[in-house]
Amino acid sequence: MQLSTMRRIDYYVGVVACFVLTLLVHVLAWLRRRDEAVAHRGILFIELSEMGSTILASAAIRRVQERTRDARHHFVIFAKNAPSLRLLGLFDEARIFTIRSDSLLEMAADVVRFVRFCRAAEIDTVIDLELFSRISSILSMLSGATTRVGFHNYRGEGLYRGEHLTHRVHYNPYHHMSQNFMALVEALDCDPREIPQPKRVIPVQPTPMRVGTDPEALEYVRGELARCHPLRPETRIVVVNHDAGSLLPIRSWPVERFAELVRRLLAADPDLLVVLMGIEEARASARLIAASAGDPRCVDFVGKTRTLTDVIQLFHLSALLVTNDSGPAHFATLTPIKSITLFGPETPVLYGTLGEGAVDLCAQLACSPCLSALNHRNSPCTDNQCLKAIGVDEVLAHALSLLGIPQAAPPAARMDASELGR
Repeated sequence: MQLSTMRRIDYYVGVVACFVLTLLVHVLAWLRRRDEAVAHRGILFIELSEMGSTILASAAIRRVQERTRDARHHFVIFAKNAPSLRLLGLFDEARIFTIRSDSLLEMAADVVRFVRFCRAAEIDTVIDLELFSRISSILSMLSGATTRVGFHNYRGEGLYRGEHLTHRVHYNPYHHMSQNFMALVEALDCDPREIPQPKRVIPVQPTPMRVGTDPEALEYVRGELARCHPLRPETRIVVVNHDAGSLLPIRSWPVERFAELVRRLLAADPDLLVVLMGIEEARASARLIAASAGDPRCVDFVGKTRTLTDVIQLFHLSALLVTNDSGPAHFATLTPIKSITLFGPETPVLYGTLGEGAVDLCAQLACSPCLSALNHRNSPCTDNQCLKAIGVDEVLAHALSLLGIPQAAPPAARMDASELGR
């Protein structure tokens, strides 16, 4: 389904469904009249729509798993985003439930299966990692869990998604999302009557866990690269993820800026090989950049990676990633590669990369960020000046610095992971 269709369903169907299910949940709770503490034996995490957020939530997930080693841990996610979860290796495959999102009929059928899955798994605790989506709230109630943790809007207007949470966590837009996710976990130990939750200090979480090399995938990617351009021992690869995708195109730095950056990188060091990555819809823009470069050291690698595992191997083979704000920025933190991420409609204060050697650039215009939980990431902007304000000179300076290539002047002041949340 298109993102706009999903937003309409979430609003027109979701509000009514949340209200009705909230009433039902309260009636069932009154009939049970249970006062005993929940043992947290069957725990379910919900994170449907963001692949990068799964990486940012990994520290919180591991914290729960360490605290409840005897519990059964499950996860529900949209099928198209499940590879990012499997990459982390935090859940047994039998405990990952996927929901198809290609059509409303498929989604409805999978929701019915989800209810049966939760009853069979004896889910008693749900941790909803989504911000204010109503589908995740509906799934929380349908799970049958008696402990439901999620973000709550308290006295803010709008964003209604029921009044069923037993642990209502304050979503803090001034803290990094890794802190917000950890707040959900910490709330499990709080008195449900505490408002708002949780009243404790939570630091920005450490660098995500590393994902090692996969021998078969590594050799495949190396072979594909060699077919595109000879690889010498002194070759250093710079990966460029130039297309943020059609769902949120305003997150893309202009193609002509990427083209200029590639030309200047290749001119700066004869041992650099620039690899343009992306999914099929990025093919046309990759051809434009490659044609503009006019150099065989600029390789169109769009569509060459078979799986997310291949992307990780590409990062293992490379020295630097330059990317729009998107999933690959966070996947890169699972490997030793250094990275530059370009932010505009969203902010690194919330979604900044957590890896070492990661630089997040943001022009900090007055209108930025315009994508947020408050508008369900639905901005009226059609001219992303926030990204156009980031110049090629600035990105190039950081790239040369991270690569250790001499330059005429040091890079401008930057916002990196260590500065987030200050």
